[in-house]
Amino acid sequence: MEISPRKNWLVIVTCISVTLNVIGALVLYQNSKTAVDNHQNDPVKQRPLDYESFRDQWGKAWLGLEVTDVTLEMATRADIDRAEGAYVKAVAVGSPAQKADIVSGDIILSLNGRKIRSAKQFQNDMLGSEVGSEVYMCVAKDDYRVTVYALPEQRLKPVTKTFPWLGVKVTELVLGSDDAKKLEEAGKEGGVLVEKVIPNSPAEKGGLQRHDVIMSFNSRKTRSLREFLSDLAGGEAGQQVRMCIIRNDIRKTIYVTLARTPLSISI
Repeated sequence: MEISPRKNWLVIVTCISVTLNVIGALVLYQNSKTAVDNHQNDPVKQRPLDYESFRDQWGKAWLGLEVTDVTLEMATRADIDRAEGAYVKAVAVGSPAQKADIVSGDIILSLNGRKIRSAKQFQNDMLGSEVGSEVYMCVAKDDYRVTVYALPEQRLKPVTKTFPWLGVKVTELVLGSDDAKKLEEAGKEGGVLVEKVIPNSPAEKGGLQRHDVIMSFNSRKTRSLREFLSDLAGGEAGQQVRMCIIRNDIRKTIYVTLARTPLSISI
């Protein structure tokens, strides 16, 4: 039986289409495999967050903002009750902040749901953020508020600092654990669990104990390990910090004076 030229053409087009689809699928597979391999080979991404991996990440996130403390005049102009937040002095061209429509004169009131009281607090929180992980901010623009989202980028030159020493090992609370349930019953969003207290450390001297659950650090709620470590990283040796904890179903407030990290201590 003779096949018409039109049918031959349809067969050829179909074969070409199938071939292109196969090639496209192979390219997508190879790209996804490469992405997975790169993720697995990234020592920071591969390791779960702990004190050491956090220190490796700290200081690398960049939004492209220059901020200063909020004055009473700035707060009044933005219809803010208190002189709190981080006032935006300048925004780098092409930065994540500019892409998020943040401009000079804005006031950042919170980062990822945590209140910002000062420029230093915002800077410490930002430096403790993860590169490539989206953050959201409540921003005061004149007399109205907006929520903006931004994706921190890698700094060309990471910020470095000497971390203060607290002398504990802390971990995330396990979802569904007794400690997590206690926080839920107390109406708290989260906390971190103290697994170990170093003998003769600032934590031990301040009364922190194993199995304590830290709910806040200097009046800022602590919902995750990253938030706790960011607050700790923002401290300085000799500074007294206040932590609200739960111990045996009882809430307590303890005060700890941070110290310089001994050479023989790594946590």
